[in-house]
Amino acid sequence: KSSESSSGDAEDQVTADRISRNLASFDPSKEAAPRDEDGELILRRREVHSGRAISVSTVEWSVADKMAKPTSALEGYMWDKETEVDRFRERVPLQNLVSQCKLYNLDPSKPKPRDFLGPLKDIVNGGDRFVILPECKRMEPSSGSLRKRYNVEKIVKDLTLAGARAISVNCDPVLFGGALDDITLAREAAQKAAVLESTDEGAVAPPIIASDLVLYPYQLYKLRLAGADAVRLVAGALEPKDLLYLTKIAQSLQMQSFLSVSSEKQLQSLVSLSPGSISAVVVSNRMLEDFSFDESGEQALQLLRSDSMKDFKAKHEGVPIFVEGRVAMIQRESSDGTKCAANYIKELKDAGAFGAFVAGGLADGEKSVEESWQTLCDA
Repeated sequence: KSSESSSGDAEDQVTADRISRNLASFDPSKEAAPRDEDGELILRRREVHSGRAISVSTVEWSVADKMAKPTSALEGYMWDKETEVDRFRERVPLQNLVSQCKLYNLDPSKPKPRDFLGPLKDIVNGGDRFVILPECKRMEPSSGSLRKRYNVEKIVKDLTLAGARAISVNCDPVLFGGALDDITLAREAAQKAAVLESTDEGAVAPPIIASDLVLYPYQLYKLRLAGADAVRLVAGALEPKDLLYLTKIAQSLQMQSFLSVSSEKQLQSLVSLSPGSISAVVVSNRMLEDFSFDESGEQALQLLRSDSMKDFKAKHEGVPIFVEGRVAMIQRESSDGTKCAANYIKELKDAGAFGAFVAGGLADGEKSVEESWQTLCDA
């Protein structure tokens, strides 16, 4: 066991070192990242083979130079993700992948997509409970490993046995140390744990949502084959036409789409999408320029209370709003002087949030993951 432990620690350290190098290469150094008149990051997409970068919005070539440097963490993240997808495509072309998906869906032995949001709505069931959605995540770019040893199967098993109705899995290898296989491992672990707790109604395993930086339909097909029931899309990395296209592809694969936003402009871009194309919105405390967090928690609160949110709710009636980013770690002071995370959760709930994705808050070294999750659920 000690050799396995040492091997796991060494693997985590190698992953952490690689992510640190990635972030260093994304660092805009002495200059702030360029932004448009609305305050949004100006992002260039990269032609992987040529090393050139291209502006998303104006379609103008930048300097055709393999030494081109990303101007923000998000832009660099996108470039690395494009390289990752390009390598996948070289092994399995899109046409072949689509065919694999069709055969997969026709195979009665393969797991079918499940309703991800339904079990979470059942928790609330007309009441005022705040849903804590646990997320399995190996690392945070800004802080490194979240726990000494990351075992997605054990975490999912423990959460399932503790009563989690749905689980998020971060499968991105670029900044978060995840892997596509984590989705499959999580789904299988949830199913096995559910069988242990099965009743006369049968085993009910929690559905899995994949958290990744999705830029291409190709990635959605890969996630569906891995067993994802739903997917999170980062609105700040996508043009409105791409959001429209990706949500349509996700619908065709029977995967629900959760769209993450970190600004009012991003939230406004969701208003134009067709009702029914978005299953949920996730307002984020993450700062996309360097992938740190707004440690005050104000970013999410301002978005929840914004006019853009009112416009969104008017167009997409009944779509639940989640929050992510230090939710279980941000401590706010109440009127009686008490300072704790429960106060922040209450503020989010009062501002209209349905629930929150929580990852780092479950990595309490003194408590098991299921104890940490249950404590937050009871807050």
